Amino acid sequence: MNELERLRERLGLEEIALEELERPFRHSSYVNEQPPGLESNERLEFLGDAVIELAVAEYLFQNYPDRTEGELTKIKSVVVSGSILAEKARELRLDRCLLLGHGEEESGGRSNAKLLGDAFEALMGLVFAHYGYERAAALVLRFLQPEIERVAAGRHRQDYKTLLQEWAQQQHQKPVYTLVASEGQDHCKEFTVRVEVNGFSALGKGRSKKAAEQEAARQLYTQLLGDSCP
Repeated sequence: MNELERLRERLGLEEIALEELERPFRHSSYVNEQPPGLESNERLEFLGDAVIELAVAEYLFQNYPDRTEGELTKIKSVVVSGSILAEKARELRLDRCLLLGHGEEESGGRSNAKLLGDAFEALMGLVFAHYGYERAAALVLRFLQPEIERVAAGRHRQDYKTLLQEWAQQQHQKPVYTLVASEGQDHCKEFTVRVEVNGFSALGKGRSKKAAEQEAARQLYTQLLGDSCP
C-alpha cells in the first residue's frame, strides 16, 4: 500500500480514485517537468482555502456567541495561518505525498511550510469538489477544532516571526532583522533588534537576540494589521 492509499484509507475517501487523489499534491515545479495537460494543485488550493476559512468561521460563529467580530477574526487568523496548516499537513504525512520538480525536491521542498500548507488546502478543496461542503467542513474541523479551542482559550504561543513572514510573502517581501544594540554584562544583557519590511519598521528588546526579534516582529505585525492582529 503506497502513501496515497494510506491517506485515502485514513480519511475515508475511498470513492476518490488514486489518480484524482494525486491532484492536491502536484506542485507547479512537478507539472512543469511533465508533458502538457497536467494541472497543478493551485486551483484546488484556491478552493480549499475558501472552504477552510468558511468552516472555521462558521464554527466560531455558532460556538462563541459571546465573542465580538474582532475577537473571532483574531482567532480565525491564527487557526488558518500557514504554520498551523503546515503542522496539520505533517500530521497527515502529506510531505510524503508531494510531487515536486527536481529543483524543488533538492532544495528541501518537502519540509517547506508553505508547500505543506498549500497541499492541505488543496486536499480540502478536492474533498469539497467530490463530496460537497458538509463533508469537507467536517474534515476541516476534525483537524482544526482542537486548534480553535486552544487559541480561543489563549493557550497558544504566538510565533510573530512566522506570522510576519507569512504576511511579507503575500507582499512578495522578506523581513530583515538587524541587531541595533547589545547592552549590559554578559549574564544580564539586553538586546535591541530592528525589523524592516516593505518600508515599515519596528524595534524589539529582549534578553536574547531571538526574544528581541520575536518582540520586534510582534510590534511590527501589530502595527501593520491593527485590530486584526491575533
